[in-house]
Amino acid sequence: MNTKRPFSRRRLVLGAVAATAIGALAACGRVAPTPVADQANDAPTPTAASGTGTATAAAATAPAARQLTVWYFDKASMETAIPIFERANPDVKVSFVLQPFGDMSKKYLAVLAAKQGVPDVVGLDTSMVGRFLDAGENLMVQPYDAGRLRNDFVAWKFDAPITPSGEMPAFPWDLATGVMFYRPDLFQAAKLPTDPDAVGNAIKSWEDYITAGIAVRGNNGRVAMVANEKDVFNAAFLQNGGNIVVDNKIVFPSEAAGPLELAMRAKQAGIGANVATWSERWAPAIKSGGIATLVMGAWMLGNLQNLIDPAGAGKWRIAVPPGGAFNHGGTYVQIPKLAKNKELAWAFVRSLTATAETQNAVFQKTGIVPAYKPAWDSPLYDQPIDYLGGQTAWRLLTDLAQKVKPLAYSPVDALGTDLLSAQVDAAIGGKVAPKDALAGAAAQLQERALRASDLKLELEKSAS
Repeated sequence: MNTKRPFSRRRLVLGAVAATAIGALAACGRVAPTPVADQANDAPTPTAASGTGTATAAAATAPAARQLTVWYFDKASMETAIPIFERANPDVKVSFVLQPFGDMSKKYLAVLAAKQGVPDVVGLDTSMVGRFLDAGENLMVQPYDAGRLRNDFVAWKFDAPITPSGEMPAFPWDLATGVMFYRPDLFQAAKLPTDPDAVGNAIKSWEDYITAGIAVRGNNGRVAMVANEKDVFNAAFLQNGGNIVVDNKIVFPSEAAGPLELAMRAKQAGIGANVATWSERWAPAIKSGGIATLVMGAWMLGNLQNLIDPAGAGKWRIAVPPGGAFNHGGTYVQIPKLAKNKELAWAFVRSLTATAETQNAVFQKTGIVPAYKPAWDSPLYDQPIDYLGGQTAWRLLTDLAQKVKPLAYSPVDALGTDLLSAQVDAAIGGKVAPKDALAGAAAQLQERALRASDLKLELEKSAS
């Protein structure tokens, strides 16, 4: 989701913080979610009244609220979604526990190991899903039957957490569509198109992007096309799928080879500002106009608007990214196998992820684009975005989201991306040949997965 967070697959090879909530859009009508059916064992055994007043009698016979515990790392989205669920289910009290993003995985691992204190529902960033594939209920079977909802969701997002055996341990929530943010004023100065459609047509490929970057640099040596060449690698790798392991085979060397070559060519062309993304120098460079484009998830709009340059409305636009669609993050929701209130948890998950009312209420508050397609029928997605100079960009995000290549999760995604990140840095820095860097990261992953988890992974032939 759109919150601060460290390195993950959704912000591949970056390293520290990510997006905050995007400002609210205009309100829209709501359709109340279906209330949860009462369960026979919910009401406590009545006790004798100690007084004679009607209030005393009512208190003695009123059923206790059913309790549901939810863990997540984004306060704004949950404080929007939970009241909607509670209004539709007045006998339910949701206890929301805000977990710092950096602590979420270790805290969840700890309660799973202890088999106590496990939440009923937990929100998982893309980077966490693979690690917890074994922890979640299989939502494909009764009483969940999640498969009947598949056509309502973006296909790749729905399918990604489904294991080879057909189990679904996590359910889709939001998207993190990749786009190219660009500065029209800097493009105009370099005699490049400035209209979003014209920009998308002029910069379709990464070759076009590098050529445009040379023009931007040539016009003003103080302006760079991109913060650093690793950003080129990130987006291009995700466009290829961004997979680490598929069916016990380490696949990233082949998926990362072309993107790393692109990053090396961008380095040779000198289009980067030599500023590490999320470093202390990065935000000031963006705010001052030293960087012309940002190719990353659309959640970056929240960072620009709320953190980096709140007074910069109108400076930026978005266009189709060079090389085509990709996804740069997103969130899933899991019902742990050790949860105590699974039926109620599933009702909450459905309300959160599969109702237009809740999805669009969260969208209005945070700018988080739902993976639930019926939510897109709202006129909210046709609203102009003031920060983007009145550009109507939400439909571009939903269109691109449906063109993303399929991806798969594995238990070693986080480890694999860390190893890959280090080797990509070394290659771009000229310390190791690109092919050797990728092969070295794959060999390290194979050895560490076997040693730490007794997980036997195969190497691609090209990586051996």
